[in-house]
Amino acid sequence: MPTLIGLIPIVLTILVFSRILGDNPLFRAIQYMFVGLSLGFAFVVVYHQVLTSAVIDLLANANDPFQTGMRLAPFVLALLFLPRMIGRQSSSWLANIPLGLLFGVGAALALGGAFVGTLWPQLIDTARPAGSSPLQLGAVALLALGVIMTLMYFYFTIPRDTPRGRIVAIGAQCGRWLLMAAFGFFFAGALLTYITALNERLEFIVNWVSGLLS
Repeated sequence: MPTLIGLIPIVLTILVFSRILGDNPLFRAIQYMFVGLSLGFAFVVVYHQVLTSAVIDLLANANDPFQTGMRLAPFVLALLFLPRMIGRQSSSWLANIPLGLLFGVGAALALGGAFVGTLWPQLIDTARPAGSSPLQLGAVALLALGVIMTLMYFYFTIPRDTPRGRIVAIGAQCGRWLLMAAFGFFFAGALLTYITALNERLEFIVNWVSGLLS
């Protein structure tokens, strides 16, 4: 029985690897299975951890009009999607209300996260005290110079045929190479993650075959 249980992930892994030979029905079946399982798992999590708890909170605060209204608001917004799902064109505009709220809140969170998590720490790190060590002083100066040249790459309003524009153009070219290096590091990190996952799958297959032969 343990051998049969271990055979299932082996077969699934081999079917995923069949994508190397090209698109085929076996790979698509595994792809659909993965999507279906993910959606089923997401539905179970949402049902037990979101909907059930929301209904329980709604019933527990039924005597408080404000709390009841706050609990009912998500359900009302969700019901506004139904006209668009059932294809009623006359009332499908109601879905724009929750969609606008969803995209607005999402954009605000993304912008706030980018500013607080990326831009502000970058500005603080660029303006940090240089210190007394020459090596630390050089590192701070290099960091500030790299930030300035990277920002020059996105400065398109100044004419490039003026003396100041030529300086900006040189800085923008250096900033372009810095961006390429940064994207290269990001790509290398993603590739390392994929190779680690591939190594784990191959190691699992080798260990299973070794345990079967021993």
